[in-house]
Amino acid sequence: MGPALTKALDLDQCEPGESRRRALVTGLLRHAESLPPDLHMVFLSGCSIRTEDRPTLTQRVTRAATTMQVAERTAWARLADANRRVAESLAGPLPKDSSAPPPEWLLTSLHAYTDLRSGRPITRSTHTIRVVSPYLTHITERISFPGASPDADPAFRAWGDAELVSVERPYQVTWQVSLRLKRTFLAGESATYSFQSQAPSRRLLHPMSVMLPERVCRVFSTEVNFGSPSVATRVWRLDGVPAPVAELDTPSGVLLDPHTHPVLKASYDDMTLGRVYGLRWEWSDDA
Repeated sequence: MGPALTKALDLDQCEPGESRRRALVTGLLRHAESLPPDLHMVFLSGCSIRTEDRPTLTQRVTRAATTMQVAERTAWARLADANRRVAESLAGPLPKDSSAPPPEWLLTSLHAYTDLRSGRPITRSTHTIRVVSPYLTHITERISFPGASPDADPAFRAWGDAELVSVERPYQVTWQVSLRLKRTFLAGESATYSFQSQAPSRRLLHPMSVMLPERVCRVFSTEVNFGSPSVATRVWRLDGVPAPVAELDTPSGVLLDPHTHPVLKASYDDMTLGRVYGLRWEWSDDA
């Protein structure tokens, strides 16, 4: 590890080797958070963060290319782009967009449910929001499935105080869903709506059901049905860990047994901003 990277990540060279490695991984993940989904995936592959990663960089990039369904030279180009962006982030402070417009609404509660028993799992969430702009008529949801092929066909639904208007695909792995509220909600009013997505395949679903609150949210709960036999080998309950830690091969959390209890739940009502809460799992070989 060179002196520039050590300085940029503020690493302590006196720490034991495994502690330094964990700090290095955490730091790199923090600077990779803003990458687009495809660059984020190939960057994680290049870093060899998880134990199931292939031993050589060439093998890992080849596997990433297969997952993204692109040519290997394209995967190498995306890795170079990701490395450049992370290096630029390391060279300066994490970017904050001070020109971003104020929010139109605030999330007051979120209840999530994920059913993994099907090869095309369903994720359902019920949102209660409070309008903080003069009025609100539309909401936009973005969903990413890293590795999605050009013919991937996720399905979306909405009900409650909102209805689905349109679905666009700005990137190969990202869908943008426009929702229209059933009436105009004014400042101070609350709306509750449910949103459901059905992934093209189980392996395209990120192995976690979590929330990272950026603003105050009073309640978050999640429930995941892993089926029997379980499609997960291990499950962790994350009770407010840093975002990069949630991506580690063995995140810091309470280990749960999906084989004994195929339906696992977690709920929170006192969350710290910028920390991750919820359930994270490790796919079984047969998932």
